[in-house]
Amino acid sequence: MRSGRDRAIKEALLSQLKGKVPLDDVIEWLWDDFGLRAKRSWEDVGKVITSSNEILPQDVAVFMIEEGVTPDEGAWSVLPAPKGLRGGGNTKANNGG
Repeated sequence: MRSGRDRAIKEALLSQLKGKVPLDDVIEWLWDDFGLRAKRSWEDVGKVITSSNEILPQDVAVFMIEEGVTPDEGAWSVLPAPKGLRGGGNTKANNGG
């Protein structure tokens, strides 16, 4: 399920991006590179990025690097939360691991 994994990676990268790159720069990048509009809020920017199939996690990482932010490699090891298990706590414990 690539799209779920990509979404989780983009969310992880976005959490690293917030506070390090001005919101206006991210909005400008979305428009200039992808023709996507976002309202001036991190919440809306996050929705635009995570819901777009055109924007790959690699695109977000390249943008971060261009803006002087080094992406944490751990973002690529995130897994999407299992559906229907919101707030399930420690998933490793829930899966008997």
